[in-house]
Amino acid sequence: MTIERADPDRIAVGDWARLRCSDELLRLLMSRYRDATAPLGRAIHPMTTVPLGLAIDAAIEAAGGARLEVTTLRYSSFSMEAPTSNRRPLLATARIEVVGRRHVEVACVVAEGDRTILTGRFGLVRVVRGRAAPLGPLAGHPGAAPPRSPAQAPY
Repeated sequence: MTIERADPDRIAVGDWARLRCSDELLRLLMSRYRDATAPLGRAIHPMTTVPLGLAIDAAIEAAGGARLEVTTLRYSSFSMEAPTSNRRPLLATARIEVVGRRHVEVACVVAEGDRTILTGRFGLVRVVRGRAAPLGPLAGHPGAAPPRSPAQAPY
């Protein structure tokens, strides 16, 4: 995991995170266990949900992770660009694009080597007593110095 933030205690446009997922997980989910008639992960569609879950996780980490509590997915849109090969690790890179009053919007790309697997945008919120809470002091300010860009930024 690699994370770059302008301020560790705030969420700012340009903050980013990169996560890696081993190809071993995909292979395990695509295989049968003992005498099973279907692969372990059949009901969860691993070739879609693993890249999508990795993208959501990268978005949460870019927004400060569990420490800043902006961890609830409020909305999303994504596109599967190619199937995974199950032979190489997946790499998700997420970048904060919008910091609103109650939400953070994150753009993410999941790749397998130089091949794009998934692109998406995710809206995250901090939930307090069952509702999206104002970000208040967590929201970065325009004067914050942006973090350096990730190598091979996907956007």
